[in-house]
Amino acid sequence: MLTNLHLLRAIAALAVVYFHTTTDKGLNLPVNVGAHGVDLFFVISGFVIAYTAARSPDRFLIRRIIRVVPSYWTATIVIFAVSAVAPHLLRTTRADYVQLLCSLLFIPRETSYAGMAPTLVLGWSLNYEMYFYVAFALALAVAPRRAPIVCAVAIGGMALLIDGSGVSHPSLQFYARPLVFEFVFGIAVFYLLTAAEALLSRSERRTSIRWVLLFVAIGAALFMGVEEFHGGFGLPRFLVAGIPASLLVLSAILLERACGVKTTSKAVLLAGEASYVLYLIHPYVIYGVLRTLLARHGQLTWPAAIGLVTALMAMSTVAAIVVHLWFEKPVMMRLRRRLLRPRASSPALPRRLASIPAAGAPLNSRMSVP
Repeated sequence: MLTNLHLLRAIAALAVVYFHTTTDKGLNLPVNVGAHGVDLFFVISGFVIAYTAARSPDRFLIRRIIRVVPSYWTATIVIFAVSAVAPHLLRTTRADYVQLLCSLLFIPRETSYAGMAPTLVLGWSLNYEMYFYVAFALALAVAPRRAPIVCAVAIGGMALLIDGSGVSHPSLQFYARPLVFEFVFGIAVFYLLTAAEALLSRSERRTSIRWVLLFVAIGAALFMGVEEFHGGFGLPRFLVAGIPASLLVLSAILLERACGVKTTSKAVLLAGEASYVLYLIHPYVIYGVLRTLLARHGQLTWPAAIGLVTALMAMSTVAAIVVHLWFEKPVMMRLRRRLLRPRASSPALPRRLASIPAAGAPLNSRMSVP
Protein backbone atom coordinates (compact mmCIF):
# COMPACT_ATOMS: atom_id res chain seq x y z
CA MET A 1 0.00 0.00 0.00
CA LEU A 2 1.32 3.44 -0.92
CA THR A 3 0.34 5.33 2.21
CA ASN A 4 1.42 8.73 0.91
CA LEU A 5 -1.20 8.39 -1.82
CA HIS A 6 -3.84 8.20 0.91
CA LEU A 7 -2.49 11.50 2.22
CA LEU A 8 -2.69 13.06 -1.24
CA ARG A 9 -6.23 11.75 -1.72
CA ALA A 10 -7.29 13.28 1.58
CA ILE A 11 -5.65 16.60 0.65
CA ALA A 12 -7.27 16.59 -2.80
CA ALA A 13 -10.74 15.84 -1.41
CA LEU A 14 -10.47 18.43 1.37
CA ALA A 15 -9.24 21.00 -1.17
CA VAL A 16 -12.39 20.44 -3.23
CA VAL A 17 -14.50 20.66 -0.07
CA TYR A 18 -12.88 23.99 0.80
CA PHE A 19 -13.44 25.26 -2.75
CA HIS A 20 -17.15 24.48 -2.70
CA THR A 21 -17.53 25.95 0.78
CA THR A 22 -15.95 29.27 -0.17
CA THR A 23 -17.25 29.65 -3.74
CA ASP A 24 -19.99 32.13 -4.66
CA LYS A 25 -22.56 29.37 -4.14
CA GLY A 26 -21.31 29.00 -0.59
CA LEU A 27 -19.79 31.70 1.65
CA ASN A 28 -18.32 33.66 -1.28
CA LEU A 29 -14.97 34.25 0.41
CA PRO A 30 -12.10 36.04 -1.40
CA VAL A 31 -9.66 33.17 -0.84
CA ASN A 32 -11.46 30.61 -2.96
CA VAL A 33 -9.05 27.90 -4.10
CA GLY A 34 -9.09 24.12 -4.07
CA ALA A 35 -10.62 23.23 -7.43
CA HIS A 36 -7.25 21.82 -8.45
CA GLY A 37 -7.91 18.96 -6.08
CA VAL A 38 -9.70 17.46 -9.09
CA ASP A 39 -6.53 17.78 -11.18
CA LEU A 40 -4.62 15.99 -8.44
CA PHE A 41 -7.27 13.24 -8.41
CA PHE A 42 -6.92 12.74 -12.17
CA VAL A 43 -3.14 12.41 -11.98
CA ILE A 44 -3.44 10.01 -9.04
CA SER A 45 -6.01 8.02 -11.02
CA GLY A 46 -3.71 7.65 -14.02
CA PHE A 47 -0.86 6.49 -11.82
CA VAL A 48 -2.97 4.12 -9.70
CA ILE A 49 -4.55 2.47 -12.73
CA ALA A 50 -1.17 1.78 -14.31
CA TYR A 51 0.34 0.71 -10.99
CA THR A 52 -2.46 -1.61 -9.87
CA ALA A 53 -2.86 -3.14 -13.30
CA ALA A 54 0.88 -3.84 -13.35
CA ARG A 55 0.59 -5.70 -10.05
CA SER A 56 -2.72 -7.45 -10.77
CA PRO A 57 -3.99 -7.12 -14.36
CA ASP A 58 -6.42 -10.03 -13.99
CA ARG A 59 -10.05 -8.83 -14.04
CA PHE A 60 -8.91 -5.21 -13.95
CA LEU A 61 -12.21 -3.70 -15.07
CA ILE A 62 -14.25 -5.68 -12.54
CA ARG A 63 -11.97 -4.49 -9.74
CA ARG A 64 -12.37 -0.85 -10.75
CA ILE A 65 -16.15 -1.19 -11.12
CA ILE A 66 -16.36 -2.64 -7.61
CA ARG A 67 -14.37 0.33 -6.34
CA VAL A 68 -16.36 3.07 -8.08
CA VAL A 69 -19.87 1.95 -8.94
CA PRO A 70 -21.62 0.97 -5.65
CA SER A 71 -21.12 4.29 -3.85
CA TYR A 72 -21.75 6.36 -6.97
CA TRP A 73 -24.92 4.55 -7.96
CA THR A 74 -26.26 4.66 -4.41
CA ALA A 75 -25.57 8.38 -4.02
CA THR A 76 -27.03 9.09 -7.47
CA ILE A 77 -30.26 7.21 -6.72
CA VAL A 78 -30.60 8.92 -3.34
CA ILE A 79 -30.21 12.37 -4.91
CA PHE A 80 -32.66 11.47 -7.67
CA ALA A 81 -35.20 10.38 -5.03
CA VAL A 82 -34.74 13.68 -3.20
CA SER A 83 -35.24 15.62 -6.44
CA ALA A 84 -38.47 13.70 -7.06
CA VAL A 85 -39.89 14.00 -3.54
CA ALA A 86 -38.54 17.38 -2.42
CA PRO A 87 -37.25 19.27 -5.49
CA HIS A 88 -37.07 22.57 -3.55
CA LEU A 89 -34.05 21.20 -1.66
CA LEU A 90 -31.93 21.06 -4.82
CA ARG A 91 -31.05 23.81 -7.28
CA THR A 92 -29.48 22.16 -10.32
CA THR A 93 -30.95 18.66 -10.15
CA ARG A 94 -34.25 17.52 -11.62
CA ALA A 95 -36.16 14.23 -11.54
CA ASP A 96 -35.05 13.53 -15.10
CA TYR A 97 -35.26 9.79 -15.83
CA VAL A 98 -33.19 10.02 -19.02
CA GLN A 99 -30.49 11.89 -17.15
CA LEU A 100 -30.62 9.32 -14.36
CA LEU A 101 -30.07 6.49 -16.83
CA CYS A 102 -27.19 8.34 -18.50
CA SER A 103 -25.68 9.05 -15.10
CA LEU A 104 -25.83 5.40 -14.03
CA LEU A 105 -24.25 4.35 -17.33
CA PHE A 106 -21.54 7.06 -17.11
CA ILE A 107 -22.71 8.72 -20.33
CA PRO A 108 -22.13 12.49 -20.41
CA ARG A 109 -25.29 14.36 -21.39
CA GLU A 110 -25.98 18.07 -21.53
CA THR A 111 -29.17 19.49 -19.99
CA SER A 112 -30.61 22.97 -19.96
CA TYR A 113 -30.71 23.08 -16.15
CA ALA A 114 -27.31 21.64 -15.19
CA GLY A 115 -25.06 21.76 -18.24
CA MET A 116 -22.89 18.63 -18.44
CA ALA A 117 -23.40 17.73 -14.79
CA PRO A 118 -25.11 14.36 -14.23
CA THR A 119 -27.74 13.66 -11.57
CA LEU A 120 -25.05 13.63 -8.88
CA VAL A 121 -23.32 16.93 -9.60
CA LEU A 122 -19.70 15.82 -9.20
CA GLY A 123 -20.35 12.68 -11.20
CA TRP A 124 -18.93 14.46 -14.27
CA SER A 125 -15.45 13.42 -13.11
CA LEU A 126 -16.68 9.82 -12.69
CA ASN A 127 -17.69 9.84 -16.34
CA TYR A 128 -14.03 10.46 -17.11
CA GLU A 129 -12.91 7.79 -14.65
CA MET A 130 -15.05 5.11 -16.27
CA TYR A 131 -13.82 6.23 -19.68
CA PHE A 132 -10.25 5.78 -18.46
CA TYR A 133 -11.05 2.34 -17.00
CA VAL A 134 -12.66 1.05 -20.18
CA ALA A 135 -9.82 2.42 -22.31
CA PHE A 136 -7.23 0.78 -20.07
CA ALA A 137 -9.10 -2.54 -20.03
CA LEU A 138 -9.13 -2.53 -23.85
CA ALA A 139 -5.43 -1.69 -23.88
CA LEU A 140 -4.75 -4.65 -21.56
CA ALA A 141 -6.65 -6.92 -23.94
CA VAL A 142 -4.84 -5.63 -27.03
CA ALA A 143 -1.29 -5.14 -25.74
CA PRO A 144 -0.87 -6.25 -22.10
CA ARG A 145 2.86 -5.55 -22.06
CA ARG A 146 2.39 -1.96 -23.21
CA ALA A 147 -1.08 -1.29 -21.84
CA PRO A 148 -0.30 2.01 -20.05
CA ILE A 149 1.37 3.46 -23.15
CA VAL A 150 -1.37 2.21 -25.49
CA CYS A 151 -4.04 3.66 -23.21
CA ALA A 152 -2.27 7.03 -22.93
CA VAL A 153 -1.85 7.28 -26.70
CA ALA A 154 -5.48 6.25 -27.31
CA ILE A 155 -6.91 8.80 -24.86
CA GLY A 156 -4.68 11.61 -26.06
CA GLY A 157 -5.26 10.69 -29.70
CA MET A 158 -9.02 10.54 -29.22
CA ALA A 159 -9.03 14.01 -27.66
CA LEU A 160 -7.01 15.46 -30.53
CA LEU A 161 -9.14 13.66 -33.13
CA ILE A 162 -12.43 14.93 -31.71
CA ASP A 163 -11.07 18.43 -31.29
CA GLY A 164 -9.68 18.53 -34.80
CA SER A 165 -12.73 16.99 -36.45
CA GLY A 166 -14.94 19.97 -35.79
CA VAL A 167 -17.62 17.83 -34.13
CA SER A 168 -19.60 20.08 -31.80
CA HIS A 169 -21.80 17.55 -30.01
CA PRO A 170 -21.25 18.20 -26.28
CA SER A 171 -21.17 14.51 -25.35
CA LEU A 172 -18.27 13.95 -27.75
CA GLN A 173 -16.53 17.22 -26.94
CA PHE A 174 -16.58 16.08 -23.31
CA TYR A 175 -13.85 13.54 -24.16
CA ALA A 176 -11.76 16.17 -25.94
CA ARG A 177 -11.35 18.40 -22.90
CA PRO A 178 -7.68 18.94 -22.03
CA LEU A 179 -8.32 17.52 -18.55
CA VAL A 180 -7.94 14.02 -20.03
CA PHE A 181 -4.22 14.70 -20.47
CA GLU A 182 -3.86 14.81 -16.68
CA PHE A 183 -4.71 11.12 -16.66
CA VAL A 184 -1.94 10.65 -19.24
CA PHE A 185 0.38 12.58 -16.91
CA GLY A 186 -0.46 10.05 -14.18
CA ILE A 187 0.62 7.21 -16.46
CA ALA A 188 3.82 9.14 -17.18
CA VAL A 189 4.43 9.34 -13.42
CA PHE A 190 4.23 5.54 -13.32
CA TYR A 191 7.10 5.28 -15.81
CA LEU A 192 9.08 8.12 -14.24
CA LEU A 193 8.86 6.28 -10.94
CA THR A 194 10.44 3.27 -12.61
CA ALA A 195 13.38 5.31 -13.88
CA ALA A 196 13.78 7.39 -10.70
CA GLU A 197 13.86 4.36 -8.41
CA ALA A 198 16.50 2.73 -10.55
CA LEU A 199 18.66 5.85 -10.24
CA LEU A 200 18.02 6.32 -6.53
CA SER A 201 18.89 2.70 -5.82
CA ARG A 202 22.47 3.54 -6.85
CA SER A 203 22.66 6.85 -5.02
CA GLU A 204 24.30 7.30 -1.63
CA ARG A 205 22.95 10.82 -1.04
CA ARG A 206 19.65 9.78 0.49
CA THR A 207 19.45 12.71 2.92
CA SER A 208 19.94 15.31 0.19
CA ILE A 209 17.46 13.53 -2.05
CA ARG A 210 14.89 13.47 0.75
CA TRP A 211 15.09 17.25 1.17
CA VAL A 212 14.92 17.84 -2.59
CA LEU A 213 11.80 15.69 -2.86
CA LEU A 214 10.19 17.47 0.09
CA PHE A 215 10.97 20.84 -1.52
CA VAL A 216 9.48 19.70 -4.85
CA ALA A 217 6.34 18.32 -3.21
CA ILE A 218 5.68 21.40 -1.08
CA GLY A 219 6.59 23.76 -3.91
CA ALA A 220 4.26 21.98 -6.35
CA ALA A 221 1.36 22.13 -3.88
CA LEU A 222 1.94 25.84 -3.16
CA PHE A 223 2.25 26.64 -6.85
CA MET A 224 -1.11 25.02 -7.56
CA GLY A 225 -2.77 27.15 -4.88
CA VAL A 226 -1.12 30.40 -5.98
CA GLU A 227 -1.80 29.69 -9.64
CA GLU A 228 -5.46 29.02 -8.95
CA PHE A 229 -5.78 32.18 -6.87
CA HIS A 230 -4.35 34.22 -9.76
CA GLY A 231 -6.55 32.57 -12.39
CA GLY A 232 -4.03 30.39 -14.16
CA PHE A 233 -1.56 33.05 -15.39
CA GLY A 234 -3.28 32.78 -18.79
CA LEU A 235 -2.06 29.22 -19.40
CA PRO A 236 -4.11 26.03 -19.93
CA ARG A 237 -5.25 24.38 -16.73
CA PHE A 238 -4.00 20.92 -17.65
CA LEU A 239 -0.47 22.37 -17.82
CA VAL A 240 -0.36 24.78 -14.87
CA ALA A 241 -2.22 22.34 -12.61
CA GLY A 242 -1.51 18.96 -14.19
CA ILE A 243 2.28 19.25 -14.27
CA PRO A 244 2.64 20.42 -10.62
CA ALA A 245 0.15 17.71 -9.57
CA SER A 246 2.31 15.14 -11.36
CA LEU A 247 5.44 16.37 -9.59
CA LEU A 248 3.59 16.25 -6.28
CA VAL A 249 2.48 12.65 -6.83
CA LEU A 250 5.91 11.51 -8.03
CA SER A 251 7.69 13.21 -5.12
CA ALA A 252 5.30 11.80 -2.53
CA ILE A 253 5.72 8.25 -3.81
CA LEU A 254 9.50 8.52 -4.05
CA LEU A 255 9.66 9.92 -0.53
CA GLU A 256 7.92 6.79 0.68
CA ARG A 257 9.57 4.13 -1.44
CA ALA A 258 13.09 5.51 -1.73
CA CYS A 259 13.49 7.55 1.45
CA GLY A 260 11.12 5.91 3.91
CA VAL A 261 9.25 9.17 4.53
CA LYS A 262 5.56 8.39 4.79
CA THR A 263 2.49 9.19 6.79
CA THR A 264 1.70 6.84 9.65
CA SER A 265 -1.34 8.64 11.00
CA LYS A 266 -4.35 6.33 11.17
CA ALA A 267 -6.65 9.35 10.91
CA VAL A 268 -4.98 10.46 7.66
CA LEU A 269 -5.14 6.95 6.23
CA LEU A 270 -8.81 6.68 7.13
CA ALA A 271 -9.53 10.08 5.57
CA GLY A 272 -7.72 8.93 2.44
CA GLU A 273 -9.76 5.74 2.28
CA ALA A 274 -12.96 7.76 2.68
CA SER A 275 -11.89 10.47 0.20
CA TYR A 276 -14.00 9.04 -2.63
CA VAL A 277 -17.18 9.18 -0.55
CA LEU A 278 -16.18 12.63 0.74
CA TYR A 279 -15.84 13.86 -2.83
CA LEU A 280 -19.26 12.50 -3.80
CA ILE A 281 -21.38 13.70 -0.85
CA HIS A 282 -19.77 16.89 0.46
CA PRO A 283 -21.73 19.41 -1.69
CA TYR A 284 -25.00 18.19 -0.21
CA VAL A 285 -23.68 18.40 3.34
CA ILE A 286 -22.18 21.86 2.81
CA TYR A 287 -24.99 23.52 0.90
CA GLY A 288 -27.66 21.92 3.04
CA VAL A 289 -26.13 23.44 6.17
CA LEU A 290 -25.33 26.80 4.56
CA ARG A 291 -28.79 27.34 3.12
CA THR A 292 -30.36 26.61 6.48
CA LEU A 293 -27.87 28.65 8.49
CA LEU A 294 -27.62 31.70 6.23
CA ALA A 295 -31.39 31.81 5.78
CA ARG A 296 -31.71 32.16 9.55
CA HIS A 297 -28.72 34.33 10.39
CA GLY A 298 -27.84 36.17 7.17
CA GLN A 299 -24.25 37.25 6.55
CA LEU A 300 -21.56 36.05 8.95
CA THR A 301 -18.61 37.90 10.47
CA TRP A 302 -15.09 36.88 9.43
CA PRO A 303 -14.37 34.85 12.59
CA ALA A 304 -17.72 33.11 12.22
CA ALA A 305 -17.06 32.40 8.53
CA ILE A 306 -13.65 30.86 9.28
CA GLY A 307 -15.13 28.76 12.05
CA LEU A 308 -17.96 27.67 9.78
CA VAL A 309 -15.59 26.63 6.99
CA THR A 310 -13.62 24.52 9.45
CA ALA A 311 -16.78 23.00 10.91
CA LEU A 312 -18.21 22.19 7.47
CA MET A 313 -14.99 20.51 6.34
CA ALA A 314 -14.91 18.46 9.55
CA MET A 315 -18.62 17.62 9.29
CA SER A 316 -18.26 16.48 5.67
CA THR A 317 -15.23 14.36 6.54
CA VAL A 318 -16.96 12.68 9.48
CA ALA A 319 -20.04 11.96 7.34
CA ALA A 320 -17.83 10.45 4.63
CA ILE A 321 -15.96 8.26 7.11
CA VAL A 322 -19.24 6.98 8.55
CA VAL A 323 -20.54 6.11 5.07
CA HIS A 324 -17.21 4.53 4.16
CA LEU A 325 -17.06 2.32 7.25
CA TRP A 326 -20.73 1.34 7.40
CA PHE A 327 -21.59 1.12 3.69
CA GLU A 328 -18.79 1.47 1.14
CA LYS A 329 -16.23 -0.85 2.72
CA PRO A 330 -18.64 -3.71 3.59
CA VAL A 331 -20.25 -3.58 0.14
CA MET A 332 -16.89 -3.67 -1.62
CA MET A 333 -15.76 -6.62 0.51
CA ARG A 334 -18.91 -8.59 -0.35
CA LEU A 335 -18.62 -7.83 -4.05
CA ARG A 336 -14.96 -8.80 -4.10
CA ARG A 337 -15.73 -12.13 -2.44
CA ARG A 338 -18.45 -12.86 -5.00
CA LEU A 339 -16.94 -11.49 -8.18
CA LEU A 340 -13.22 -12.02 -7.63
CA ARG A 341 -13.12 -15.63 -6.51
CA PRO A 342 -9.76 -17.24 -7.34
CA ARG A 343 -9.73 -18.99 -10.67
CA ALA A 344 -8.43 -22.50 -11.14
CA SER A 345 -5.53 -21.11 -13.12
CA SER A 346 -4.56 -17.53 -13.80
CA PRO A 347 -2.46 -16.44 -16.77
CA ALA A 348 1.09 -15.49 -15.94
CA LEU A 349 1.82 -11.80 -15.75
CA PRO A 350 3.70 -10.29 -18.65
CA ARG A 351 7.39 -10.09 -17.75
CA ARG A 352 7.45 -6.26 -17.83
CA LEU A 353 4.43 -5.93 -15.58
CA ALA A 354 5.32 -8.78 -13.25
CA SER A 355 8.66 -7.12 -12.47
CA ILE A 356 6.95 -4.30 -10.59
CA PRO A 357 6.86 -5.12 -6.85
CA ALA A 358 4.28 -4.27 -4.29
CA ALA A 359 4.66 -1.10 -2.24
CA GLY A 360 7.10 -1.52 0.58
CA ALA A 361 9.39 -3.96 -1.25
CA PRO A 362 13.10 -3.47 -0.52
CA LEU A 363 14.65 -0.84 -2.74
CA ASN A 364 17.22 -3.21 -4.20
CA SER A 365 14.45 -5.53 -5.42
CA ARG A 366 12.53 -2.91 -7.32
CA MET A 367 11.91 -2.45 -10.97
CA SER A 368 14.56 -1.65 -13.51
CA VAL A 369 14.38 1.14 -16.03
CA PRO A 370 12.00 0.12 -18.83
